[in-house]
Parts: sequence; structure tokens; C-alpha cells
Amino acid sequence: MEFGARLKAARERAGLSQNALARLAGLSPATINRLESGERRPSNRTLVEQICDALGLRSPERDELLASAGHNPDVYETVPPSDPTLVAIARVLADPGLTPEDKEEFRAVLSSLARRWQGSRTQPGGEE
Repeated sequence: MEFGARLKAARERAGLSQNALARLAGLSPATINRLESGERRPSNRTLVEQICDALGLRSPERDELLASAGHNPDVYETVPPSDPTLVAIARVLADPGLTPEDKEEFRAVLSSLARRWQGSRTQPGGEE
């Protein structure tokens, strides 16, 4: 999903108008409008973080909005892209010998394993 569509969906889930979000984020309503319509690219990470804070977004939704804007998710502040496990995962996903179905199965297995350790913290309604 593109950044503008993801932003609009998050704003609507929060029950905010573009004007209300702009006010909470310290931005102009025109900026929010241009971001949602795709007229403006969110190249500034601080701008996206302001919007995430104004919307009250937490992981994983915050990370998804940041990633759709072309910015690394917050988790990379503690787990760098050079982490050996992340590199191993990237190598599997980049393997041209694997079919798209194999890669989806790999992702499903990893997601299942991750849920074991994430527990209720990332479940809907769970606390972090």
C-alpha cells in the first residue's frame, strides 16, 4: 500500500479529519492533503514521525507507515540491518532459485515463530 493510502486509512481509523490531524501534528492541512493524495512524497522522517505521534501509532502500524514513506522502521534503531539473522533472512528472500510460493511459506514460518516470542504485545488490543 502506498504511503498516501496508508496515511488516509490510519487517519480515518483514528476518527480525525485532515484539519484535525494537521493541527495535532503541527502541520498545515494542505500538507496532509498533498501527502494523502500522493502529490507530495514524505521525504522527511521527522514529518512522518510527527504524523505517527499525532495518530498515536505504535508498532507495527508505525513501522509500516515509516516503511511506506521509504524510512527504516524504528526497530532498526536497536537491530541494525547488518544483524546476522536479518542478513540470513534477506539472503533467503533474495534467492532467485526460490519460487514466490517458497518465499511466502518462509515468511509464514518466520511470522509464526516471531509471534511465539512477541506474545500479546503485538496482538490487537495488546499492550507494548
